[in-house]
Amino acid sequence: MIAGVGALGVVVAVLAFALLNQRAPLNLLPSPSASAEPTLNAELLSHRLTVLVIGLDSDERRRKLEKGINSDTLMVASINADQSELTLTSLPRDTVDVPLPDGTTWGQKVNAIYSGRGVETLVDTMEELLQIDIDAYVQIDMGDLVKMVDAVGGVRVHPHGPLADAHLHLDIAAGRQLLDGKTAEGYVRTRIDSDFQRAARQQEVLLNLVRRIVSPSAAVDLPALLDSLFSFKTDLPPGDLPTLMELARRAQTAEVTTQVLDPDHGFMTFAGDRGDGRGYILEPDIDAMRQFAAQHLKD
Repeated sequence: MIAGVGALGVVVAVLAFALLNQRAPLNLLPSPSASAEPTLNAELLSHRLTVLVIGLDSDERRRKLEKGINSDTLMVASINADQSELTLTSLPRDTVDVPLPDGTTWGQKVNAIYSGRGVETLVDTMEELLQIDIDAYVQIDMGDLVKMVDAVGGVRVHPHGPLADAHLHLDIAAGRQLLDGKTAEGYVRTRIDSDFQRAARQQEVLLNLVRRIVSPSAAVDLPALLDSLFSFKTDLPPGDLPTLMELARRAQTAEVTTQVLDPDHGFMTFAGDRGDGRGYILEPDIDAMRQFAAQHLKD
């Protein structure tokens, strides 16, 4: 699905998350008397930037119950070298048999790599699967998503049909609407239609959340939001913040491509239960995934 919109690019998402990750006293903008221009990273400005967005199925309640943590959302966000194209690519959590960087194969579901092997192995695995370079990662859990959405006054979404999921206390009509944090959590968690539609909703919410965070009219209390976040982590270098801000400015008119690597688009060779104890699984067409990545995630 390709949409030419006046959207802020993936770098804006990176910028917003980078801003939220500053644990030092916030000094995001120069003082009125400052005259020195910030030093920009010329190399970063002239190359594709690709970030893995990791969404964890955890929150305060689940942590108290000592529930296991899975990375149920795996989304690759990539902005090309001239900041004209943004691509969001989601890999479904039930994907199995993905190649690991050590040459072996992960036979279980891909969402278990995070807890089983760690975030670095997860990033390396996504690089190996898609044959791309990933520059950085950001991670967040369900509870922090709720806080971020509420901090910006909600997110605007446009479901094409009604969504009712009693388990998640979700009951919304079709059409454009503004969701608060708890409703947005249900919106991105429900699989009442399909896991693939859920991934598409996650892309929708991420884009709108980022737009609202960086909007000139936003009144986000960043220090308070910082104090409330628990799960957020990133390996983005704080020293590149001025460059990320410049990339965000350049990416404001980027053309956005969103894609879920699902069976309907030819990215899976099997969807179902093999009777081998893994439950419902998705067997990937790795060649098809790499062909898509070569077209949209590489310069």
